[in-house]
Amino acid sequence: MANSETPITLEEQIVLMKKYVSFRQRIKMRKFLLYAGYFRASRYGKFLLSNVENIGSKSTQDALFSLYQFDVDLRRILNYYCNRVEVRFKSAMSNACAIHTNDGTFYLDKQYYTPSKGERDAKIRKHNIRYFQNVYYEDIVSREEKLRKDVVKYPELKEYRKGGSRQNNKLPVWVTFSYSEFGTMSMMYNYLRGDLRKNILVYSFAKEKYSRKDTELVDTWLDGVRNLRNYCAHNSMVVGMTSSVVLRDPADDVSALPNDNDLFSRLYALKKLLPKEDVVSLKSDLKKLLKKSKIDAYKLGIIPTLWEDMFDNINEF
Repeated sequence: MANSETPITLEEQIVLMKKYVSFRQRIKMRKFLLYAGYFRASRYGKFLLSNVENIGSKSTQDALFSLYQFDVDLRRILNYYCNRVEVRFKSAMSNACAIHTNDGTFYLDKQYYTPSKGERDAKIRKHNIRYFQNVYYEDIVSREEKLRKDVVKYPELKEYRKGGSRQNNKLPVWVTFSYSEFGTMSMMYNYLRGDLRKNILVYSFAKEKYSRKDTELVDTWLDGVRNLRNYCAHNSMVVGMTSSVVLRDPADDVSALPNDNDLFSRLYALKKLLPKEDVVSLKSDLKKLLKKSKIDAYKLGIIPTLWEDMFDNINEF
């Protein structure tokens, strides 16, 4: 039988927080823990404690509260731009693929996918094909069917049910995407046929032609934005985050992406996938947050000191 962890009282939680930050009066910490919970609060405390050498001393509880608020504000900004990427890419996939195939329900037809993802390694090919057949494709087909049949949750889709003007039709991709998660969209892009993947990029970005390597780069950028959005949507700590690998565009200097799995790498992916006007406003929003914050995000290593220059040096895709 697995060992179970013994729960601790609020007063015990307050005492444990002293491992991470300094404080004498318990009133503020008690109020904070009642809201945030010990597990969440302790993660911020551990982050501050890991930066003692950079700060020069153990942090106070006020620094903890300021870090927490900074993270909340940062998630709010990042979530907005992740959503911008999601909406933009869903629209591009819907339009580019439907027009190219002359079929609004192309996503339900296996001929428009590459189950192996073009992978050369035999073991990975088998895994990709197996996942496509047993997980992805079954999920997308059942999702479309559930949307059409669930009268209670989706009454607005009555046209596609018995008696409706489109009762014999499957849901077009632009309808399905209205109810699909970011992960479903990015997974679809992963598995789409190569010509469709390239068409989506031509539809979305500046160049007239894109290569297979370009589509593979976009796979990692979409995945980076997707997991960042999940962090934000679930109120997870983004300060000091490490996540999936984001690949550097060969058009960019190595200095534009020093690390491939940290918070700045998510900003790299966002800049690559956002339209120009959103890139400008994202940078502006981050500058305002960093300026008003009570914490020193540079000293804590949350974001590179020269992030503005690095961000500006990321080339348009």
